[in-house]
Amino acid sequence: MAQDCITFKGTRGGLLILLDASRDFNELRANLAAKFAAARGFFQGASFALVPTSPLSSRETAELEAICREHGLVPGTNIPLPDRYRPQKNQGKLAPATMVAGANCYSTSAVPPAGLHVVPAPAVDGAAGLSTLLEEGNLRNGQELAYSGHVVLVGNVHQGATIKATGNILVMGTLLGSAHAGVSGDRAAVIVAYRLVPVQLSIAGVIARSPEQKTRRAYPEIARLAGDKIIVEPYLSRKPPCN
Repeated sequence: MAQDCITFKGTRGGLLILLDASRDFNELRANLAAKFAAARGFFQGASFALVPTSPLSSRETAELEAICREHGLVPGTNIPLPDRYRPQKNQGKLAPATMVAGANCYSTSAVPPAGLHVVPAPAVDGAAGLSTLLEEGNLRNGQELAYSGHVVLVGNVHQGATIKATGNILVMGTLLGSAHAGVSGDRAAVIVAYRLVPVQLSIAGVIARSPEQKTRRAYPEIARLAGDKIIVEPYLSRKPPCN
């Protein structure tokens, strides 16, 4: 189990500790300690850098660094990261989430999301005129991903996490938190998720909240505006079946 969520990668500059941040943090912490215990001091004195698949909180980072120090490792300040582990350009910024009050049971109200922070996107020629941000990893409680354009997240959005986009939002995973699409007023924007069970949705300022009794569907769903309401329906591929 430890090998699945934590991997050590030696480099000339030091030790990279690759962390699968989609796993439970207590599991990460226990497995990191177990790895060092099994190494029996092999890494003592080595410089290290934590490389999570998605951002950790400052408390989580501090706890993992403390375990590394306990086993004789030293935080490295200038360990070069291989290209595959470097943040990509035009990546959305993660910041504390700002929740928006809404109505119950998918009723709606035209109140724009507050506290929006949007990362400027480069101008793109084309009919839509929007770029697309591809982000991998999970959004945890208290994190916000906001982008001026479309957002595709390959991962899960946990409760207390938020995605905001001026265009469409596609979550290749489970959406349990909040998602706000078309925040600049695009009523044609949609929200799609492999498992759509959010706390809150909004499209072009129209807000909807999930019913108290949430049901996880076994198929992807899409949320779109229909008049002054947000409707959710199965997302069906428009491609013809293969012969």
